[in-house]
Amino acid sequence: MNEANEKRNILLGISGSIAAYKAAELARLYVSRGYHVRVIMTGAGQEFVTPLTFESVTGHPVISDFWSNGARDGIEHIQLADWADVVVVAPATADILAKLVMGAADNPLLATILATRVPILVAPAMNVNMYEHPVTQKNLETLKERSVQVVAPESGALACGWNGSGRLASPWEIFYQTQRALSAHDFEGKHVVISTGPTREAIDPVRFISNRSSGKMGVALAREAYRRGAKVTLVHGPVSVRVPTEIECVPVFSAMEMQAAMLKATFEVEDIKADFVIMASAVADYRPVEVYSEKIKKEAGLPPINLVENPDILGALGARRAGNPYPKLIGFAVETGEIEDLLDEVRAKLERKNADLIIGNMADDAFDKDTNRVWLVDRSGRTDEVMMTYKSRVAIKIFDSIRRLS
Repeated sequence: MNEANEKRNILLGISGSIAAYKAAELARLYVSRGYHVRVIMTGAGQEFVTPLTFESVTGHPVISDFWSNGARDGIEHIQLADWADVVVVAPATADILAKLVMGAADNPLLATILATRVPILVAPAMNVNMYEHPVTQKNLETLKERSVQVVAPESGALACGWNGSGRLASPWEIFYQTQRALSAHDFEGKHVVISTGPTREAIDPVRFISNRSSGKMGVALAREAYRRGAKVTLVHGPVSVRVPTEIECVPVFSAMEMQAAMLKATFEVEDIKADFVIMASAVADYRPVEVYSEKIKKEAGLPPINLVENPDILGALGARRAGNPYPKLIGFAVETGEIEDLLDEVRAKLERKNADLIIGNMADDAFDKDTNRVWLVDRSGRTDEVMMTYKSRVAIKIFDSIRRLS
């Protein structure tokens, strides 16, 4: 699965909702990630945002009716239907959803959708009562039965003054689901459990022992697993996490909490046991023996802080797996110093942890950065180097290697 093979043409349809202004941010997000974007607006959509906004963002003229640009537009919807790799309607009003169910073609957006054979995503946006109305819900179910993907709206304050479901999903959520629709699902039906971020080992109510891990590599891996069709569980330490809403996130604080969460997600959840487990977290090696119940006062002097070793989570997963081939276990090793020392540690860790793949990286290349440089070593002895690049691209290479394990 190479990102270069992903189809890149997105047709963005905008219908008549106040949420149409958010579609400009969505279009900008697509363009910033290298996608080619064309826009079709309904007449009602233009009452909220002008076509010039989207022409400025995408660099292409907006299609708004069948005839405005001369006779050529008589087949414009067919050309766009052939050009697109995915059609995204955001926002999708109750009216547009109903017309999609009926197969109407009275505007260029509906005609293009009727003529295309590519994946279609709709992101509803409307008043809560309209969204929850049985007719709207029935229309959404009918569209799902026809393989139209629905990006569920958020709940919260609506422009109409009501509060409830019906707010357009965030541009990032629509983006993640668009990526998933465009990608080959080579991990379809697989459950991937990932840990990320640091752990914090409390000294007192305000102080703790931790490390510099940002969690960005594990988050990139979770997004990539989702893009490739997997069910994903992300166990994360106290870091900011932005992932698709369908990813199950399990926040933890300490190493003991992370071990319990990883063992549960991997072995103890009925019917969805893990196929692949990736320990991308930076677990604190030690924790204080005693946690003070009140803040330690500086005036009283520094008390002795005795430490005890934290559990080896990857080792525990390997021991629990025993001689079974699944789940496949993937770990990380971070070092300072020389690359040869890192590779020696990676190879030793493969055996010591009973893992299938270990990813080595240098602390200065990884911590607090959006980029990384890694070495991947599996049990067959195969070693691959991924040169410095964005962690999202590193995640692609890692999953290409994981796929070879199965």
